[in-house]
Amino acid sequence: MPDEDTLSGQIASNVAAARTDHELRSLLLEGRDRTVIVNYGASWCLHCHELFPHFYSLAKQHPQHTYVVAQVDCMKDALQGIRYTPTFAVYRKGRKIDQFFGPSPQQLRDRVWLHSEDPNCSAS
Repeated sequence: MPDEDTLSGQIASNVAAARTDHELRSLLLEGRDRTVIVNYGASWCLHCHELFPHFYSLAKQHPQHTYVVAQVDCMKDALQGIRYTPTFAVYRKGRKIDQFFGPSPQQLRDRVWLHSEDPNCSAS
């Protein structure tokens, strides 16, 4: 088992990188108490590179979430249900609750905002 320093690349306090299925599983397990937003992308995907600054900016705007950049080039398990890059998935308590794809910064902002609502609030 790799030591903790090599499990994931830390980009910012709430943003991490995963290059293997094991790293992604570990990050999802660590983030079970928070909403985790995963950006599934590939090293060769131009749209993935173009969207990263927007993804990182949202991490600063909504620091209550954990953000993971998953490089799918070396993953097998994580690719189940991923047909396009970039694909974004939202996890709560370790379960996927939403998934969307496409190179739209506006769609990404809208979905992060949607999942930023307090889950403990109820409509009156």
